[in-house]
Amino acid sequence: MKNITCLLLFFFTLFAAAQDVIITSNNEEISAKVEEIHIETISYKRFDNLSGPSYHIKKLEVSKIIFENGNIETFEEASDADESSISLEETEAFLLEYIGKYCYDHNGYLKNGYKAKIEGDYLRLTLLNKDKSKEISSYLYNFKNVYSFRRPDVRDGDLAYLNLHVPVLINEKKDKWERQKLVISVEGHDKAESIINALKHYNYLLKNKSKDPGQKF
Repeated sequence: MKNITCLLLFFFTLFAAAQDVIITSNNEEISAKVEEIHIETISYKRFDNLSGPSYHIKKLEVSKIIFENGNIETFEEASDADESSISLEETEAFLLEYIGKYCYDHNGYLKNGYKAKIEGDYLRLTLLNKDKSKEISSYLYNFKNVYSFRRPDVRDGDLAYLNLHVPVLINEKKDKWERQKLVISVEGHDKAESIINALKHYNYLLKNKSKDPGQKF
């Protein structure tokens, strides 16, 4: 009987630890499986009905998420001073450096690296071969209109993946943009987290760049 009780307790603990917990601004807890963190909302499935519909909650209504692996992501509303403390120029410089050092093609294990370049309000990502002597591809991305930011997909060996849905220029003459999924492998879990945070801030700065002084929305 004692062994059965211990076994049930083990499975209960395992079950409880395998879920994400969304903490709202009112300190309510939602047992969930977080699917995607968007610009303004978070999509999730209820943990007691994983095969059911997806739900959406505004990020402004969320205090933090405790993920099943123990990681915590907070969503405290930043003040205007905090948001503007890092300039667009500093953010662009950071992205150019970190993308050039730590970002690679997702199809190979850290083989073909990226080179980034700022072109106006756009970010060009050029994929180079292993010795950086030849361009494999080069595309212009509009990070002002990112459709969703997802948390880095962390793997073994300090490898992580960034998954983004972002407009890419497919026809320069017609100024035609198309939404595509951009997947980038990153060397270093902490580097991937830093890059995704910088891209979120880059998105924020680009959105506010075109606003008139004093305009909030």
